[in-house]
Amino acid sequence: MKWILVPLFWLLYNSTHGQPRPTDYRMNFQQDSALRKWTGSIPGFTLDAFVYTEASNFDQFTPDTLSHKDATTYFNTYGKLLNFSPDKKQWLDFYSYQVALEKAPKGRYRAYIEVDQALLLGNTAASTRRRIAFMGASSWIEETLWLDNHTFIAVGVTDVTKGLQPFIYMGDTHTRKLYHYRPSNERYNRDRNRKYVSWQWAKMASRIIEE
Repeated sequence: MKWILVPLFWLLYNSTHGQPRPTDYRMNFQQDSALRKWTGSIPGFTLDAFVYTEASNFDQFTPDTLSHKDATTYFNTYGKLLNFSPDKKQWLDFYSYQVALEKAPKGRYRAYIEVDQALLLGNTAASTRRRIAFMGASSWIEETLWLDNHTFIAVGVTDVTKGLQPFIYMGDTHTRKLYHYRPSNERYNRDRNRKYVSWQWAKMASRIIEE
């Protein structure tokens, strides 16, 4: 009987402990400029407060193919806002779905901002990009970081009853899953009046004209 229980226990253990954990990447939150800026916006931030809530699959949409002309326009416009994997074979984009950038005189851009946001994953070799997570109008990804060539972190907030609740997503492009973590205590919520500007957007702020 015990030989039957052992593999069953192993399966149950892995189903709850197999996902990546933010606490395994404390140094990244301390050393990466974007994540460090984000953690500073969360009252009393500590990774230990974030608990696993669920896992979701990447959205199953047919990828958009970027033709040579479209790819040139896309990378010339959004290139500095994209986050590439270490091997440059993939990239994350949480801007272009929500923000349409139009070139303006003197190297500036007009930004037309929509309500809904989504996270896009690009493939360099295939010259494609696809939506992998829809955030809607009440959740916003604010920073991303690649941990290696197939795993990444996405952090942001969700508008809840008492302020803006922070979240951490751990993404895996091999399993095509997002692992969700949130604090169980509302004292970590950010005040709605505290505006947050992402690391890459802040570097371009002087060139952006918001419409």
